[in-house]
Amino acid sequence: MNIYDQYDARIACIMSKIEKLRGRKKRFGQGIFEPVWEPPLTEEEVAAFEAQKGIRLPDDYRRFITAYASAGKQPFGELYPLCQTEGVAEKPLVEKSFPYTLNSILYFLYMTEEEMDYFWDEGTPFIANQGLLTLCHEGDGMYSVLVVNSEDPDTYGTVWYYDLANDFGIVPMYDRETGKPFHFLDWLEYWVDRTMSLDQDGYFGYVETVRLPEPPNCPDIMGRKMGWIE
Repeated sequence: MNIYDQYDARIACIMSKIEKLRGRKKRFGQGIFEPVWEPPLTEEEVAAFEAQKGIRLPDDYRRFITAYASAGKQPFGELYPLCQTEGVAEKPLVEKSFPYTLNSILYFLYMTEEEMDYFWDEGTPFIANQGLLTLCHEGDGMYSVLVVNSEDPDTYGTVWYYDLANDFGIVPMYDRETGKPFHFLDWLEYWVDRTMSLDQDGYFGYVETVRLPEPPNCPDIMGRKMGWIE
């Protein structure tokens, strides 16, 4: 059995759902939705990228970009290509390990003012771009990113909500019914299912899939100083 066989039926189902959006009016009068996909990459192109970066792409994402589409105009206007020149970083440091895990996240309201100052002043935003690829941009600095390099096997292949522009953080997405972290196909299917559930002026953001751990037992974290966390 091919390792990709388990993904093909699900991808076909997701693509069929996305096709059903064709002709639907976009929100706020922005025209008509038309699914647009770029041709898939070859196995050789993907293997060359992996060899250059010293990584292996997550299997569900790898299958999608080699058999279905390398990029597209959805979700939220664009699925970024593998070789990225924009996104959370013009040249993400894919060859370096992602600095967070499902149990160790970056969330600014759980940080003290000193920790936030250190994050911004010591250049750690560059570290935050390690081991990931940008999947899409929702607008206003809010991104979805895919972890493609991690020392933690449970974190590898998961999708995270990335928002440094609005002092939010970098936090994993979860399925609200199963409680499991999103992987690429979970992320893509959630977008189409959620979009189909809304009227033409409806809107959602992936931030609704974020699940935060309990806040640290520290009176000086920003969330408590601002009165947003008890």
